[in-house]
Amino acid sequence: MKAGLLPAALACVALALAGCGDDSGSDEGASAGPTALTVKMTDYEFEPDDVTVAQGDAITVTNDGGIAHNLTIEKGPDPKDETDELAGTSSVLKGKSVRLEVNLPPGRYAMVCTVPGHRELGMVGRLRVRRPDPP
Repeated sequence: MKAGLLPAALACVALALAGCGDDSGSDEGASAGPTALTVKMTDYEFEPDDVTVAQGDAITVTNDGGIAHNLTIEKGPDPKDETDELAGTSSVLKGKSVRLEVNLPPGRYAMVCTVPGHRELGMVGRLRVRRPDPP
């Protein structure tokens, strides 16, 4: 490519990329991926501690506490009863976030931190999974 054409070609590419966005506020044509809800972990609670998501949605789990925590979803609605683990995060270090996709059948589940002693200190909550919204 000739030296004089390179800046013009780059300008055309930049204009084409700038035109990719739409600031009209319309969601028309946007991909319909899972939505995300944020659950904050502190020392020793979840916020919020009562969560409802649609099947297939994701939870962004953020550790705002001073030590590592996890969010584990267990079978059954009572977080005081230690039951089978169905899904969850690994340990999340202070100041970090992870994404947890919730691909569980509709129902009620316990939400706990399984770091030893954290359940007993009250790091528990409840999760309700509902059917996804129709397209």
